[in-house]
Amino acid sequence: MCGIGGIWHLERDMVEGAVDSINRVQAHRGPDDEGVICVAASEGWLGLAHRRLAIIDVSPAGHQPMQDIERGNWIVFNGEIYNFRELRRELENKGEIFRTGTDTEVILKAYAVWGNACVERFRGIFAFGLWDASLEALFLARDQLGVKPLYLWQNGKQLVFASEVRAILSTGLLPRTLDTDGYLSYLAYGSVQEPFTLIRKVRSLPAGHWMQWRDGTVRTERYWRLPAPDDMRPIPPEKLYTQLAERLADTVAGQLVADVPLGAFLSGGVDSTAIAALMQNGGTSQARTFSLVFQESAYDERAYSRLAASRLGTRHTEVLLTGNSFRDRLGAALNSYDQPSADGLNTWFVSKAAREAGLTVALSGVGGDELFGGYNGYRRSLTAEHYGRAVKVFPRPVRSCLARLMSGCDSSEALRKTAALLTTMRHPYFLTRRLFLDPQISRLVDKNILLTSEWEREALAPIEERAAEYDAVNAASAFELQTYMLSTLLRDTDQMSMAYSLEVRVPLIDHKLVEFLFTLPGRYKLDARRPKPLLTTTLRNLLPPECVHRPKMGFELPFKVWIMESLRKEMEESFCGRVSGSSSSPFSPSGLSELWHQFLGGKVNWSRIWSVFVLRRWIERNGVSGP
Repeated sequence: MCGIGGIWHLERDMVEGAVDSINRVQAHRGPDDEGVICVAASEGWLGLAHRRLAIIDVSPAGHQPMQDIERGNWIVFNGEIYNFRELRRELENKGEIFRTGTDTEVILKAYAVWGNACVERFRGIFAFGLWDASLEALFLARDQLGVKPLYLWQNGKQLVFASEVRAILSTGLLPRTLDTDGYLSYLAYGSVQEPFTLIRKVRSLPAGHWMQWRDGTVRTERYWRLPAPDDMRPIPPEKLYTQLAERLADTVAGQLVADVPLGAFLSGGVDSTAIAALMQNGGTSQARTFSLVFQESAYDERAYSRLAASRLGTRHTEVLLTGNSFRDRLGAALNSYDQPSADGLNTWFVSKAAREAGLTVALSGVGGDELFGGYNGYRRSLTAEHYGRAVKVFPRPVRSCLARLMSGCDSSEALRKTAALLTTMRHPYFLTRRLFLDPQISRLVDKNILLTSEWEREALAPIEERAAEYDAVNAASAFELQTYMLSTLLRDTDQMSMAYSLEVRVPLIDHKLVEFLFTLPGRYKLDARRPKPLLTTTLRNLLPPECVHRPKMGFELPFKVWIMESLRKEMEESFCGRVSGSSSSPFSPSGLSELWHQFLGGKVNWSRIWSVFVLRRWIERNGVSGP
């Protein structure tokens, strides 16, 4: 886990300055070492920058940028390749010579032998930039599910890439101009939807893709996607649970590889308890586990995390977070957002505790809900799809008329979403995840901002097209993995854990495990009598029953209470004071004030207040001007 970056430019001075600034901005991602190189090519200069968080082969031999001596290729790499030892043996049998014990060198040699197709062999979480000296081409790649970030900016024959948008901005090559598509997608969903960012012309390399840059010409290809629906096959229950148990054990065991201390986050829910149980069962002497606890009983899960830790035999640490302690650390936490989010601060606080306790790696249950069919939101998606099919029997003019009548009322949130369901052109799933509906967004944003749905066509339409091929349950999972998990959970996990130089691994979305689960019919994944039947039945001998049959609680902070109490003064100033020091603010002052008073009147959820507060703070701190 590291911070990487690079630049292609015609001027050497610009390249040298850019790699230094990229490393400076991303220092928190890699406190153990840093390095830069500047390579001359026939049409310009390439610079590569790296900040190292040493995890595998922590010796100086792991320094990056790393070169393949035989071929002259260079690489900067962020992440872990869990199957690097198997790949190394295969490459050694082909005559490749290794000088380090790192997975980084395995990538270099794999590229030399298999070319662009090397990424298809990697099992892990990764983003890397590799300079092919013979082709004078830059090869960029990102892991299958998009666990590790990789951002890009291109302008003619200039290119910059990095682990963080802030690092790209630090080069000074592009203006800090707000991207309308990214801005509108944030208001719609509480996080910027990939491939967009909040900066114009800065985009993510999509998950499961590689890109080759050669003399200003770009070639991008998808190398991995979810299995096709026709790959699904029924499996007898006894065989299914045995196979899944083997795959879960193999996945977690493979992600315990590290030459530094590691542990796990443990809330006492099914997913985190499953990870901790598999760690203990896989031979970890006594896993370190960490959880956040609160004074507010409605959010506090300590009874379950304590029980899980006791039954599993982990060495457990609780981190008490109060409204006052949250307020005192809020500035530092908000500064950790590379891209803002309505979520993520829970990970910041628990990562802080884990790192201060001496850990460098932590395993997380992220993805368990999205893959195994957890939480009420998953069922809301299926319900929305059912009603979406039902309303289509009415002619479009009738639906439009009904929607206008509902929207004109001082209606409840459920009624507003029902009105949107009548006219939406998107899959009903997306409405279940909406933070603000379009009419609400129109009142909130500055009148000069053109409201458009172009971003939906680029970000959502391709996902919708493929998901339509699945049964309803697997379609919901496909939507979750490629939207909420990708653009919210994984990005938040990365940026908030790396703020404290902590690598977080996510075994439940190992791409091989994901492939297996998408070959199963959706009916295997839901059961009215028990949560996440595939996971809980498979691990029934490892999971404490009390942690399985318990009320579902999301891993969230008591924001509603804190906004009304310890944070109220700051919130009122943000929503009812001046909008910002810039005349190009993307917000409507009256819209902000209206939203705050709707919250006080119980008409909108705290998540809308919080998401706008975080977004405004991010825009102001990063000096971003309106579109």
